[in-house]
Amino acid sequence: MLALVGALACALAFTLLLDLRPPLPSLPRSLSSPITLSLLRAMLGLAAWALALLLVTLLLGRALGTLLGRRPSRPKRADAAPVPRRRPLGPARLAAAAAQGGFPPPFPLIVGGHGERDRQAALAPVRVVTATAIDQPAAERRATTPQPCLLPPSIALLGPLEIAPTKPRRRRLRSQTQQLLAHLALHPDGASADQLVAALWPGIDDDNARMRLWRSASEARGQLGEVIIRSGERYQLDRQTVAVDLDRFEALLAAADSDGADRQALLEQALALVRGQPLAGSDSPWAAGEVRRLRATIVDRLQELGYLRLDSDDATSALAAAEQALALDPLNEGAHRVAMQAEAALGLRQAITARYEQLRERLDAQFGLEPERETRLLHRRLLSQDHDHASQRLIR
Repeated sequence: MLALVGALACALAFTLLLDLRPPLPSLPRSLSSPITLSLLRAMLGLAAWALALLLVTLLLGRALGTLLGRRPSRPKRADAAPVPRRRPLGPARLAAAAAQGGFPPPFPLIVGGHGERDRQAALAPVRVVTATAIDQPAAERRATTPQPCLLPPSIALLGPLEIAPTKPRRRRLRSQTQQLLAHLALHPDGASADQLVAALWPGIDDDNARMRLWRSASEARGQLGEVIIRSGERYQLDRQTVAVDLDRFEALLAAADSDGADRQALLEQALALVRGQPLAGSDSPWAAGEVRRLRATIVDRLQELGYLRLDSDDATSALAAAEQALALDPLNEGAHRVAMQAEAALGLRQAITARYEQLRERLDAQFGLEPERETRLLHRRLLSQDHDHASQRLIR
């Protein structure tokens, strides 16, 4: 009804405006003729009439569109099913992502603890797998292994830096946030704001660096949860909330040092967490010392594992452990000695000679040195003795 009344009123106004159209003013015959006041009034009147006519035309068109566009409403059927309300695209995607479970990180997730009870709980699955489940079919092992309902966030340092949130995210963490999490993961006692600023943002003014620290910590909490604890000016990683492969690695090494019976199995479990050079691809100066320390620890443990495999008459696996160590430290003579003994056990005399000559040439080219006395003696003994495996277990 309102649309009909509006359309009639606009049509009446349109008709009146056409009847009241002002006459066209008489324009001057030449440009030099003066513009009179009556001419200006006539032109302003004509402009006002044209504007009013345009406004009424627009209102009439809108009223007619409203009047002609209405459809009679249909009565609702009692048995009609309710139409589900469609969500906008953004909330629908968020709801779909929230319904999905977390994805597994690149290593077995066991949340690190600070007590003996947490340590025993972390090591219990290792003993079960190595002692009983190793001979079971894969399907039975998956059925008997307890799977957590929701995986916690995790940080992997023993290789390229990988940070896995509980739920998949479309946007990755910024590089500054990843460096902050890696720094806190490498320092269990945490670090002060001044230490973090000096390590992660050297050469930047203090206010700007602290703003970046606050932004990075906020982003980490937004994607991983409350994983960063702040006490005054000190930041620390909550290792009860986030799993760190380095914690798992060190716990397994400590257990191997205290348990002679399962030493080899625990070392293999620990070294299985290593995916390559620690923090590979990171060129941050603050991480250089930690990377060297971790690399030396891994290489030493691989040598130890190689000797344990030689004692178990598994020369092939001992050679594999030595090659892994040499991939991290190509000039490590201890790893070369393990590899040479494994090759001798396998009867690869030419490989022993080729390995020794390559080591000697690289040491001479880079440092002007020759191999250590222990390496030279081992090389001579391996080439001069027979292939009796028992006589090939030499000085370690």
